[in-house]
Amino acid sequence: MDRPTTTLWRPTGPDELALVAASDWRAWPPRLPEQPIFYPVPN
Repeated sequence: MDRPTTTLWRPTGPDELALVAASDWRAWPPRLPEQPIFYPVPN
């Protein structure tokens, strides 16, 4: 099955990246309470 690829960018550490890999690269793990919803972007 061919589906278009969408590239999403989000800062992630090695532990979180391992969880993404464990989901066969199909899902992000749930956000932790200490993780902000919005990341500031300095210009």
